[in-house]
Amino acid sequence: MDGWEASRRGGARVGAGFVLLALSILQLVFQVPARGESPPREPRALTSLLDQNGARFSFERLKGRTVVLNFIFTACPMSCPLQTRALAAVQRELPVALHDRVQFVSVTVDPAHDRPAVLKQYARQLGADLTNWSFVTGADDEITSLHEHFDARVKKLEGGGFDHRVAVYLIESHGRVIQRYAGDLDRARLVREIGDVDRLYNRS
Repeated sequence: MDGWEASRRGGARVGAGFVLLALSILQLVFQVPARGESPPREPRALTSLLDQNGARFSFERLKGRTVVLNFIFTACPMSCPLQTRALAAVQRELPVALHDRVQFVSVTVDPAHDRPAVLKQYARQLGADLTNWSFVTGADDEITSLHEHFDARVKKLEGGGFDHRVAVYLIESHGRVIQRYAGDLDRARLVREIGDVDRLYNRS
């Protein structure tokens, strides 16, 4: 079963003296649609997505890599830049051997404003290394599908801002979410668990 298609089944694997919480499976981002509603489209099926260079972005191409994903909007006054800076620090702290096997992905919640050039400037201002970090925008319906797929809980506010879940998702090489980190990011833990996921999942 492909991880992008379903992630409720299975639990976190145990190894090397640590446990990626089995309860994380209960925190995964996939919701059962209400009767009569269509489920959100799978990330790998989306075709309008663009990265900060205006190039086509595909989740399908991320197979075989550990993915660290979050949601942002560039006009966010506080939580998004704080989280992006924290992830940039995580990126710098990763062992060199992991750089080619880990992909950071930041998906905008404001595609109308956050076009590729805006995302690229935002990424540079906050210290992201774009060699293995994609800032993603696209058509409204496909971005909305990503929000729903990952349960980002996006709400547009009066005045043009957005409210959304402030979280980071750690995803193994076949697309299954292993852990969701909410609130202030424990950088040392995330660096450690990226390595654990690479070792336990991406080399099995």
